[in-house]
Amino acid sequence: MKLLVLCAISLVLALHAGLAASEEVEDASEFNYDPRSKSGPARWGDIREEWRTCSNGSMQSPIDLTSENVQVVAHLGRLNRSYEASNATLKNRGHDIMLRWEGVAGSIYVNGTQYLLK
Repeated sequence: MKLLVLCAISLVLALHAGLAASEEVEDASEFNYDPRSKSGPARWGDIREEWRTCSNGSMQSPIDLTSENVQVVAHLGRLNRSYEASNATLKNRGHDIMLRWEGVAGSIYVNGTQYLLK
């Protein structure tokens, strides 16, 4: 009887571990980084409504940081920042880690351009 219970428990644990390993994190398979793919960067804005900005944006991933594309600017000036205390949620989305602030969290200025922390 003990052997039967032990086998049953082992089977349940093995099945549970397999199911947990096969689960995907939110939206992990909806897109990829292959430029020739139907779900590649050129089509990210068509995959989901909340990704629509990816169709006309110019400052989102993936960013090609090869040596010939990098511009070194020696005199950018001071990085101005204005942080405010705010609660936030940190979420592992499988392909990245997202930090979303609740309310106003401040801003930073880079080369004269303001970026809001949200």
